[in-house]
Amino acid sequence: MGHPIQLKETVLKKVLLGNKTQFEIASDFGVGRSTIGKWLREYKQNGNINLNSKEKRPRDWTAEERISAIIKTGTMTVEEKAAWCRKSGIFTHHLNQWKKDIISAMTLKAAKTTTENEKHFKKEIAALKKDLSRKNKALAETAALLVLKKKAQEIWGEPEDD
Repeated sequence: MGHPIQLKETVLKKVLLGNKTQFEIASDFGVGRSTIGKWLREYKQNGNINLNSKEKRPRDWTAEERISAIIKTGTMTVEEKAAWCRKSGIFTHHLNQWKKDIISAMTLKAAKTTTENEKHFKKEIAALKKDLSRKNKALAETAALLVLKKKAQEIWGEPEDD
């Protein structure tokens, strides 16, 4: 079973720091001590931590690499796409699945954005309705006061200015 390169790098960095024993690091990361020893020997021979001893599996591809692969193969014919996949160590069904995953993620993000916009607009509408209701009440009160003032003037006449 091949381990991801990132795991190898992380484990080797911990070993090289020397803060913990190889046994402790092995139990922390769920890797055998002999495996860590092998990685350490390879590091000492090659002089670098990036241990590309195994080919990358499709599940080890990053999101950027997957998108790049989909873009590169987007305009290829079926035969060209199959040849590119063989060269890259993946199958065409991986490309198809990655494409579906990207589309569903984008759709989900668009739906989430729409939902957030709807929440924002609902809050804004509620605030506007509250403000409108307050202003309607104030307007009704003002109208009532004007009616009372006119009735008082009809009953008692015009007030005299002093």
